[in-house]
Order: sequence, then C-alpha cells, then structure tokens
Amino acid sequence: MKTNGYLLLILLLILFLSIVMSCSNSTGPEENHSFPAAIDSVATDITLYVYSDGWGNILDTIEMATEDTIRIDIYEENPYGDPAQYYIYAEADGFYTELYRCEKNDTIRVDLDAVPQVANSVTGVIFEQQIYFADCYFAEKDIALTLLGGTSISGTTDSLGRFGFSSLSGDSYLLHSAAFRSPASFDITNTIVTDYEDLYFYSDMQVDAPNIYLYPETTIDISVDISFPNGGEIIKSEPVYNNGWDVNVTPDGIIDGLYEYLFYETRQSVSLNHQSGWLLDGNDLENEIRYLLLNLGFVGREIDDFVDYWMPRFGTTPYLAVYPQDVESLITLTIDPVPDNLLRMIFFFKPLTAQIQLEELPLPDAIQRNGFTAVEWGGILISE
Repeated sequence: MKTNGYLLLILLLILFLSIVMSCSNSTGPEENHSFPAAIDSVATDITLYVYSDGWGNILDTIEMATEDTIRIDIYEENPYGDPAQYYIYAEADGFYTELYRCEKNDTIRVDLDAVPQVANSVTGVIFEQQIYFADCYFAEKDIALTLLGGTSISGTTDSLGRFGFSSLSGDSYLLHSAAFRSPASFDITNTIVTDYEDLYFYSDMQVDAPNIYLYPETTIDISVDISFPNGGEIIKSEPVYNNGWDVNVTPDGIIDGLYEYLFYETRQSVSLNHQSGWLLDGNDLENEIRYLLLNLGFVGREIDDFVDYWMPRFGTTPYLAVYPQDVESLITLTIDPVPDNLLRMIFFFKPLTAQIQLEELPLPDAIQRNGFTAVEWGGILISE
C-alpha cells in the first residue's frame, strides 16, 4: 500500500507538470513565442526592385529566372553620389523578401529562403524605410501580436527583420512594437494556412527649430496651437508648449516680455518633396540663403536667426538643395485671433557634393505686412 501511495504521488506530479507545460504553450498575455526557421531552398521567378540610395525613388525592375549572381548597372540621371549607390528588394512567391545594397557595377548574389508552411500562422519581414537613403531591416526588435480583446503574444524579429507567430486561434490581430512611432501597429489577418505579409514603416525624421514670429498691431493676448495631420509630436519647445501657447505679444513681436519667437521641434514620419526647389551655390552660401529668404518674404531678424541657426549645421558643402514642403500636411498651426497675413515655410535641406538638375520653383510674391502678421520657418536636414 505504501508503494502504491508513492506511485500515485509520482503520477499526480507527472500530471501536474504536463498541465503546466501545456499552459506554457498557450497564447496567454505576454507569452514568449518562437517560429520555425526559414528553409534553405532555391527561389524561381525573382523580381528585383532597384532604388536610388540617396533619392529613394525606384530606378528599375529586374526579373531573374532563379537564384544567381547579377551585376547591377542601372542608369541614374542625377545620382546622389559617385559612384551611384542602390538598395534592392528581392521578392519571389513563397520566399522571404530580402534587401541588398550595392554600388553601380557591383555584383550581388541573390539567395532567398523559403517560408515555412505552418497551419494558422502569420509571418513576413518588417522593413524600416528611410525618408531618403537605403531602407533597412527592422532587425532584432521586440514585437507583440495582440488579439482584438487583449490577449498578447510576444516575439522578436531576427537579423533580417523576419517575424513569425503560429498556433493562432483568432483571425484578426494587431502587430506592434514599442519602437514604432508611426504607425503604431499593423493589422494582421490569420487563416488556416501560413499568411505572409511584408510590413513597412517610415523612420522618424525631426523638424528642427521652427520659429514662429508674431506681430500684432497692438499689444494683445494670442493663443497658438499645433497639430499633426499625419502624426507627430513636439519634443522640445520654448516657452514650454503646454497643450498650446497662451502669450502676450507686443507690436514689435516681443512675447511675454522675454522671447522674440515661439520655438519648437517635432518628430514625424512622413514623405517629403525632393523634386522641386532651389539649388544654392556653397561657395557663397550665406548670401544665397539671405537672398532666397528675402525673396520668399522673410525680413530682418527672421533672416538673421535663420542664418545663425542653420549655417553651422550646413558646414562646408559645394551645393545645397532647398526643397520647400507642403507645410500644412506636416504641421497645422492655429492662431487666435487669426492673423491678417501668414507666411509659413518648412524646408528640406540636402547638402550635395555635385550639381544636380531639379525643378526650380518660381519665387512667390512676398506677403503684405499690413495688419496682424505671423511668420514661421523651420527645416529638415539630411546629410550625405
């Protein structure tokens, strides 16, 4: 009887451990998760999408019958550097998408991995897109798959940005990561087979030193609010932006007796205009900047502040491309009372080592400065 008691105890212990082990494989909150490794196989009917590393536009599409080496010799009218540089997406049905980087006339080897076929699973690759320059894998980052109800499964992308979740019971999930800013999550659909999807999101960019100048006709209280129609956040401000600025301003633009302008910086993830603008000569850059700003309608200390802030950041550059942005799509500015005249310009700056062809914009008519006038400038700088 004593021996049978020990056997019964052992059996109960085994049963308990089996229950615990089975629970560890459930899709409970914050569960760690693994997915089968990619399969070493030979892809056919491969498509290469070749992009300019520097401008970000697609240059060519190349078809390959199967995996092999290939020399990349793509014509680019105005390459950003010399030699021209590219980044390339390689895609084939049933295989993970891969990303390659190379220079003009380099030879790359295209070697893709097959996607494991697992019932009730989702997998793919996450890519971090740069506003310009080469995209990259969203590699070795913590991610989570959340059912619409709160149950969460945690995971990690690998060195090639691949993710995978299996043993799913729901049909709609959100994939998200603390590293994402915009978008914060992706909708993922699960069926009874392996569902494959590549995911893309723009890296954050920073809009630096937007300065807002206010010139009322008399000393008055003014409210200023900022919003982001395509997502974003204020990361720095002076005076402190506390759900808006409520300030007292004199006709000569002095704010609360202390400031000459409202200052802030933002973090956003949006695409930018880099097709049309103005190309400035780096040999006489300060004078060219002052001339451009004056013709755009800026005056006095607005131009001086711009030069003081941006000239040290440009450094020595043979050329500077200046691309004005659709400011309202980036940042919405609400001022109460409403100004009679409003001038807002946010520029994308790109220092260049060689002259390029761009669509030169005509200079607009300068604003009239009669009545309450508000002026803003800011910039985004991406270096080579």
